[in-house]
Amino acid sequence: MTTSAPSITSSSNILRDQFVSAMSRVPLSVAVVVAGAPDERVALTVGTFISVSADPPMVLVAVKSSNPLCKAVASHRRFAINVLSAEQVEHSERFSGRPRTGQPYDLTAARWAGGPGELHRYLEGAVAAFDCELVEARTIASHVLLIGRVEDIVSGAEQPLVYWSRSYGIPSPLISSG
Repeated sequence: MTTSAPSITSSSNILRDQFVSAMSRVPLSVAVVVAGAPDERVALTVGTFISVSADPPMVLVAVKSSNPLCKAVASHRRFAINVLSAEQVEHSERFSGRPRTGQPYDLTAARWAGGPGELHRYLEGAVAAFDCELVEARTIASHVLLIGRVEDIVSGAEQPLVYWSRSYGIPSPLISSG
C-alpha cells in the first residue's frame, strides 16, 4: 500500500472532494429502506446501514434529512431495511431516483411481502430484511441517523449486492472459512 504524507488544505471544498473520492473506495452494502402507512409508503436506497448491537438487536441507517423517508419514519416510528441481492440492481437504481426504465421511487415496480401491521414491507428476493421500531433519530450534519430495534428478520440465501468504486458488484471470498 502506498501512503503519502497528509496534506493540509485550506479549502473545505477540496477536503470534501477528497473525502468523497476516498469514501467511494469503501465497499458498501446496498439496502432499500421502506416506511409509512400502506397507502403512503416511501422507499429509499441507502449505503449507510450497520449493526449497532446484537443484544438487543439494533441497526442504524443514515438518511439525508430532507428526504421524505425521515418524515415517514418519524410519523410511524417503524421502518424496514431490505438488504439487496446481486439480482436487484434495478431496485437500487429505482429507489435512489435513477432508474434505467420506469419511474423513480415507484413501489409498484417491485414485488413486496407484507410485514406486521402492514406499515412497511419486505422486498422479495432480498438477502435479508429487518423490521424495526424506531429507537432514536439523531440529526448529524446533512443526515439523520435512524436507530431501530429489530423486531423481525427475514433471511434469504441470495448473493448480496455491494457498491464499491462507483460500481455494483458482489463479494468474493479470498479464503474459504470452511
